[in-house]
Amino acid sequence: MKKIYTSLLFIAFSLLSFINARAQNDFFADVSAGKLSTVNAKRVIVPQKFRTLGLNNEAMKNFLWSLPAEKTFLYRFNQAPVIELPMPDGRSARFHIWESSIQEPGLEAKFPEIKTFAGQGIDDPYATLRLDYTPNGFHAQVLTVQGSYYIDPYARGTISDYISYFRSDYAKANSFLCEVPDDPTSLANRNPTPEAACRGTEMRIYRVAVACTGEYAQAPGVAAGTNPATLHAAIVTTMNRVVGVYERDITVRLVLIANNNLIEYLDAANDPFNGNNNANVLINESQAVIDANIGAANYDIGHTFSTGGGGLAQLNSPCGTSKARGITGSPQPTGDAYDIDYVAHEMGHQLGGNHTMAGCGSSPNSTKLEVGSGTSIQAYAGICAAENIQPNSDPFFHSKSFDEISNFLAGFGATCGTTAPTGNNIPIIDPLTSNGSTIPINTPFTLSGTASDPDGDPLIYSWEQQDFTGAVTWNAGATAPAGNTVPLFKMRLPKTTGVRTFPDPAVINANFPANPPSAMNGLKGETLSPVARPMTFRLIVRDSKAAGGGVASSGSGGCQSGGVYTITVGGTAPFLLTAPNGGESFPGNTSQNVTWNVVGTNAAPFNVTNVKISLSTDGGLTYPTVLLASTANDGTEAVTLPNTPTTTAKVKVEAIGNVFFDVSNANFSITIPVSGFAFTPGATATAACPSPATIAASLATTATGGFNTPIVLTATAGVPAGTTVTFAPNPLTPGSATFATLNNANTLANGTYNVTVQGVAGSSTQTTTVSFIVSAGTAPTITAGANQPQNVIVCAGSTANFSVTATGAAVTGYQWQVNTGTG
Repeated sequence: MKKIYTSLLFIAFSLLSFINARAQNDFFADVSAGKLSTVNAKRVIVPQKFRTLGLNNEAMKNFLWSLPAEKTFLYRFNQAPVIELPMPDGRSARFHIWESSIQEPGLEAKFPEIKTFAGQGIDDPYATLRLDYTPNGFHAQVLTVQGSYYIDPYARGTISDYISYFRSDYAKANSFLCEVPDDPTSLANRNPTPEAACRGTEMRIYRVAVACTGEYAQAPGVAAGTNPATLHAAIVTTMNRVVGVYERDITVRLVLIANNNLIEYLDAANDPFNGNNNANVLINESQAVIDANIGAANYDIGHTFSTGGGGLAQLNSPCGTSKARGITGSPQPTGDAYDIDYVAHEMGHQLGGNHTMAGCGSSPNSTKLEVGSGTSIQAYAGICAAENIQPNSDPFFHSKSFDEISNFLAGFGATCGTTAPTGNNIPIIDPLTSNGSTIPINTPFTLSGTASDPDGDPLIYSWEQQDFTGAVTWNAGATAPAGNTVPLFKMRLPKTTGVRTFPDPAVINANFPANPPSAMNGLKGETLSPVARPMTFRLIVRDSKAAGGGVASSGSGGCQSGGVYTITVGGTAPFLLTAPNGGESFPGNTSQNVTWNVVGTNAAPFNVTNVKISLSTDGGLTYPTVLLASTANDGTEAVTLPNTPTTTAKVKVEAIGNVFFDVSNANFSITIPVSGFAFTPGATATAACPSPATIAASLATTATGGFNTPIVLTATAGVPAGTTVTFAPNPLTPGSATFATLNNANTLANGTYNVTVQGVAGSSTQTTTVSFIVSAGTAPTITAGANQPQNVIVCAGSTANFSVTATGAAVTGYQWQVNTGTG
């Protein structure tokens, strides 16, 4: 009976899994924008490009409400149910999904229609999902290095129509000012932040109290009216997205306290705040209001949402008496720009993270590591005027912010909140190579690193420069004096490989534009140094694990191996490829010269004896074809181009045993050779007089365009009298060689005999010259026998020496005569 019961249970579970698997594909359907039921409704989030969708709300809610809590899986999230979500580009993406609450049970009980969920990508294993379903509808945030994207309601008040859009297609709608001042201790001390511990094995969980002004409750995108559930849902959506970043990047979860509803105000006329539009007033009110309504002992970190005044926060404030001194205000307090660029930014200050941008605003000198506006969460992307590197922040913390936040979490930040194991292990970075290399000025270079993950999780990598100075423009490194420490390279989105090229290949292929426009992951923010100076770097490795990501780093200040990783710029001239450098056109299967300026790199301190030469046929995006794996670093080398037609070819010459390289400035072309054959010039045979009866010269041919018609060979001119020229083989297969033989060569006087050879293959005729050379040879010596000289053959035109010994006293001289007869 037990066996039967177990089998029935298994069948029931299998059927449930099958039903769930079928249901996952039926939630969303594409709908043209003109047919949306809310096409004329007020829109708040309006990306440049998006995909319009309809949602089966009943099916979605039933599926989500059936999901188990994350503790059910004991970290084995690959056993969780699967949901399929529509991507902006028309594809779909699958995720393992589970309930992941960011509300205390008492708060959940007050708002049972509000739930939050987390997920891990299946098709894209680097993707992490944060999702909520509330009275305001369905909201999803997918963070991935392939391009983060969101699903939000099409318009305010709708729960049936949705848009799916990439983060890069949605720009900020308003300016923002974070008024967090420089940390005076950091200004006085340029020493780097102490090395922080790696994170990922343990989640720090803080009880968070989030208050809001009445103006926030009625702002576009919130529009709560008199409905507290609508207001609370907006707060949950924002906090759920913040938690999605924090869990992955710093292993922190923020859970809304059970009575958070007490500080969510619907009416500006009756809320306790006077500083909605004044950050310096509101930050003090935030502390007072939250303490008065929640109780100082009943939360770990507090924050207030508003619609004006920008952002302001007390550094390192959780667990202390200033733990609610944090505010975020924006006229449009919804969407990723508010959630990540603003709220995650201000709460990042509360957790100890200073500003990291060098181009504007306030940053301690010791944290001015990001060029211009910067691109990370604690930087100022999009709100830094001419110093903007890109319009919005990337959802990642810079390694400097990671250090500051991690040190706070391990110090004073550990005096409150709770911890929970994540079941995750930290990636292990292999020892870094090329540390201490010296490269020429104004020369691009590539850094590489590898790592492994004990859990087998896929890893993403980020190389970040660790140099800092005072406030400088984004391209200050182009004019800074020798020995400077100005940051040169922006923080880019992590990649699935540990290889980063400086500057980015897109910058190189654009031929280093002087002032490119700011764009997400664009060209602006990378400068090569024209002077000698040191550069320090760190490699950061993440496993992008939902519900607690593992983060490790190695190199300058790294948490796993903190030794300084330095690349030194030296010399007085750049390493430059000079040919082919763009605009040329070469037939395939031909030999061409590659040239470059060595500029002393074959000696100390560069020490590059050999280089590698590679070919790109996609305009410099990749260099998969190795033309020469290793050749002397002497400035010139002949290479054979493949018979691969392209108009976007480039050549790369890279140092072996160092990290620098250069590429063609522009594209050149490789063409398919015209079908036919050709003789290889220079066929020559040499014999010394006395010549043998035959002299043979090797005559080679080449074939192009797949030509294979046999070649019939004939000597058409220059054949010496009394001789003949024959060929073997004849006819000749194109691309092979034959022997051209001069017969009766022993009858020839010394000299050069140039014979014209004609090859005919169908309609194709080619000629070449074969040279037969008969040299004079060594002059003979005639030694007389007992009575007379002996017979010796003497070549015409050569000198002969005769010697005899005469006997008899009457001999007074010798006379030699040429016998032209027969005896």
